[in-house]
Amino acid sequence: MILAVLHSEELRELCSMFGYDSELDDLKRTVFTIKSVLLDTESKQQELTHGGRDYIERLKDAVYDVDDLLDEFNTMVQKTKGMKGGKISKKVRRFFSRSNQFLVAYNMSHEIKNLRSKLDKIAKDRQQFGFSDVYVPLKRREETMSFASEDNIIGRETDKEAIVGMLIGDSECSNDVDFVTIVGIGGLGKTALAQLVYNDSTIEKAFDLSLWVCVSEDFVVEKIFQKMLGGKDGSKIEELQKEVRKLIQGKKFLLVLDDVWSESRDEWDSLKSFLNLGGTGSRVVVTSRSKKVARVAGDNLMYELKGLSEENSWNLFKRLAFEQGKEPMNSVDRFFDIGKEIVKKCVNVPLSIRVVGSMLYDQDESKWLSLKSVNLMEIGEGDDSIMPILKYSYYHLTPALKSCFSYCALFPKDFVIEKQLLIRLWLAQGCLENPHDCRSEEDVGEEYFSILLHRCFFQDALKNICGEMNFCKMHDLIHDLALEVAGKETIMCDSLKEKFDKRIRHLSFTVNGYNLLASTCTQLSEMKKLRTFFRVVEWKSRNLFELNLTIICSHLRQLRVLHLSRCISDTLPDTVGNLFHLRYLDLSENRSLKVLPNSITKILNLLVLNLDFTGVTELPHDMRKLVNLKHLSIIYCFHLRHMPPGLDSLTNLDMLTMFVAGDETCNQRDRVVMWQYEEVELIRLAPLKYLTIEFSDQGAAIHETLLTGLQPHCRLLDISIQKYRGFKLPLWAESLTISLPHLVRIHLVNFNCLTILPSLSQLRHLKSLMLEGISNVEFVESDGVVVPSENQLTFFPSLEELRLHELPKLKGWWREETNKVTGDAGASSVVVPSFPCLRDLVLRRCPHLTAFPSCPKLISVELFDVHEALTLAGSKTLVPNNPTTGLVLHLKKLVIDNVGSLDCLFGESLGGIQWLSIECFEGESLSNVAEKHARHISSVEIMDLRNCSNLNSLSGVVNHLTSLQSLTIMDCKNLVLENNEQVVNVMLWKSLHLLSSLTLNGLPTLSNLPKGFQYFTSLESLNIHHCENLEALPEWLNCLTSLQNLSIHECYKVKSVPEAIAHMPSLKTLNLIRAGEELKKRCRKPDGEDWPKICHIPHISFEY
Repeated sequence: MILAVLHSEELRELCSMFGYDSELDDLKRTVFTIKSVLLDTESKQQELTHGGRDYIERLKDAVYDVDDLLDEFNTMVQKTKGMKGGKISKKVRRFFSRSNQFLVAYNMSHEIKNLRSKLDKIAKDRQQFGFSDVYVPLKRREETMSFASEDNIIGRETDKEAIVGMLIGDSECSNDVDFVTIVGIGGLGKTALAQLVYNDSTIEKAFDLSLWVCVSEDFVVEKIFQKMLGGKDGSKIEELQKEVRKLIQGKKFLLVLDDVWSESRDEWDSLKSFLNLGGTGSRVVVTSRSKKVARVAGDNLMYELKGLSEENSWNLFKRLAFEQGKEPMNSVDRFFDIGKEIVKKCVNVPLSIRVVGSMLYDQDESKWLSLKSVNLMEIGEGDDSIMPILKYSYYHLTPALKSCFSYCALFPKDFVIEKQLLIRLWLAQGCLENPHDCRSEEDVGEEYFSILLHRCFFQDALKNICGEMNFCKMHDLIHDLALEVAGKETIMCDSLKEKFDKRIRHLSFTVNGYNLLASTCTQLSEMKKLRTFFRVVEWKSRNLFELNLTIICSHLRQLRVLHLSRCISDTLPDTVGNLFHLRYLDLSENRSLKVLPNSITKILNLLVLNLDFTGVTELPHDMRKLVNLKHLSIIYCFHLRHMPPGLDSLTNLDMLTMFVAGDETCNQRDRVVMWQYEEVELIRLAPLKYLTIEFSDQGAAIHETLLTGLQPHCRLLDISIQKYRGFKLPLWAESLTISLPHLVRIHLVNFNCLTILPSLSQLRHLKSLMLEGISNVEFVESDGVVVPSENQLTFFPSLEELRLHELPKLKGWWREETNKVTGDAGASSVVVPSFPCLRDLVLRRCPHLTAFPSCPKLISVELFDVHEALTLAGSKTLVPNNPTTGLVLHLKKLVIDNVGSLDCLFGESLGGIQWLSIECFEGESLSNVAEKHARHISSVEIMDLRNCSNLNSLSGVVNHLTSLQSLTIMDCKNLVLENNEQVVNVMLWKSLHLLSSLTLNGLPTLSNLPKGFQYFTSLESLNIHHCENLEALPEWLNCLTSLQNLSIHECYKVKSVPEAIAHMPSLKTLNLIRAGEELKKRCRKPDGEDWPKICHIPHISFEY
């Protein structure tokens, strides 16, 4: 961005007005030199002295100052562009004259001269610290070899077998030579795995010839040929080609290309054309950190390498950290627990474990304890440390991608990062290069995200229903790398009470539940260089945090990103208009925020405004002044009455999440303006991908007229229409297969007057359908399909998720008489097409629905308040057109809420269910159902029992739950878990030998934990909440040898903790929430009577 503004015509005219043309040219040259110097410093980070690091900070500060000044100038130019007529120079003079800012213009020109002098001086100092404006390539990694001792590699047996299977198994490809790519982050052991495979005896017998080439960043066909020929130098490429052809032609060969970085299809194609000379069954193994390499090489066989298992990580660590035969076997040895914590920090990455384990060999306990508290990235020295290995991937990124990656240091470890949020943050910070083609900056952001994902900087990517990547995470080590390369510019903290360097540029915090202290406000006011102020909000967190926004808006003038989710009490100060550098403003989930100050429209650079889940009643009248606005999000702004006039002038707006058509409080003029925008501009801004239309409380005729004019572009993927009161749909909505054939998701909510829905079953791409609050519809499809019985119907060919909520009159999918077919004997029967791909089904409050089509691939079913005679597994009166019998053949999850009978839900095909949730069940005895269907519940791993008033015993249930891992029992008022006089009940609990999580909530009959619970040796988490008659925790509690988390919530009769808790070394967390006064007193640190029993627990929480 700096270079773009420096070359702008407007800046040159401004400097010309005051005779600073030459200063501007000098500034361009200096900025170019500094850019080259900064590139050179990156490759010398490990060798920098304190003075060198300080020099880099001064250099970056100067560049930021240039950016700020030019951004200020650019903002002024934007104001002039709003004036009508005249050449640019006249506009500039008129603007400064009219605004009485001639002095400002002079000062800005003078500042350019001063900045140029300052930058020149700093740039000249580069040689003093050994920096150059000529980029020196990074030192290459050492070449790898094919040999490896199998004894030194632990935990890769399964991976080796998988790769060997790919190499010697039958190929599904038509090529003579197949490529198998091993992909993963640095340090996972890709080369070691390839070495294991290369030296495997099965492989040696399967191939005529085996070759190993370490490629690294030099993907040059000539060099690869030289290495294939044993390092032969000096030959011309034609001679090398002849010799390689002679070497491999007709032979079944194995070639390993280790550490490959090239993603160029041309380079790969030139190599592959020669390798195809090999015999049938030849294979090429490629190791790389980039998934794109796998795609270019041929990703039909890609193996994504993961970390070691916890067991193998510990075994590898023991081998390196302890003398053979002296490894600790259990927690009695003081090194055992310390070592376990250290290994945990290594996040199952073999390289990390090797570095740490080798350092600790033959060291005393103090060294171990110090290493336990050190950041993993600080461990090791020089090339033997972890950081250089990971940085190698970073150095291969372009400067723009480096900026994008380092900015990710804002997020905490294990944080789920939303892709669109990340791209908008990059955009706000100017990290995205201006595209030189027809693409938008957002398209560039999508490309950058994809590159970082394919190169393993991101992982665990999640797709939305439309098939687009929506979320991702960062591996812990990659996150450490981001923190390292971000340096002192970026701080991520848990509390704003910490002391910060005034020079930081980007600040994120996860603080919860308190107001800022005066000292903290003072500290914030001094952080004048801050460009990012970002509150990280975890999805599960609902905590509010009140912030003094006057401090921020008055002092932090350089902000580009201001993220204030759940931070505002009720108002935004007028001084927000002073933040003219601001690009990104997030005010979401501030529900008490009613009004935005009109001064917000002074922020001409604003690109993103997020008002989701706020209480705003109207948008500022002058919104049309935000000419750069790209994204306006107003999801769930239920109090917003209408849209402001002039939105059609926001020609850069490419995302508007909702359009409020207005209500009776709007004047007629506003309504006309908004209608024009809806009818014309919504289509003009096509092609939209996502569209939500929510109607206000007008009459049916207005709704029908509005919806007719709101026909979206035919490329729409996702549509949501809410609160529609029309009696009929417009033509485009009735024939969606023609008007919107690419729809992937449909969400129709609160259609109170409609009696006939549009035909949906022929939408070939539809994956998700939700119908909610449609009061008068009796059948989903108005017409049936009459076909010969032997034909298959095309019926929702791609639908995976179906939710029917509150359809009180729904009787079925269609009227049976319209779907009759005639068989061979002339008898009529009913054709019921099946859902071929449906995986998730939710039926809530559909009391008259008694039959449902077959779903052979169904995995999850949730039923709430449905007819007890609902047929889920097909009916004898119905003839499925799919030979697969049964609706729930592959069912894994079943949620039942307020259903009268359970028998109808358990058919012959209900085997293998893993998650069973039963709520508000008042039918027959659950024990009887369990006895009758024991084989169906023996596979259950997660069980939830909630508000089952007739449930009084589990004695006939638990003995069948042999696979159970998680059990939650809540608000079952009459349940008695154990009769103390019946020993047989004690032994029944032994069946739950795999149970790892147990929650007991709202059980008034529970006075003591059943003795049988002592057999839960796999239990890791025990939560007891709202059991008001629980008298004490048992002395056998230490029998729960795996217990890590214990939570006691509002059990007021519990007066103390047992002595047994002092002998539970595995216990890591103890939560005593709203405990009785006596228990709080006894557990108080340091003089409480029970404190010695619990002081060994690392995390103790008291919440009152």
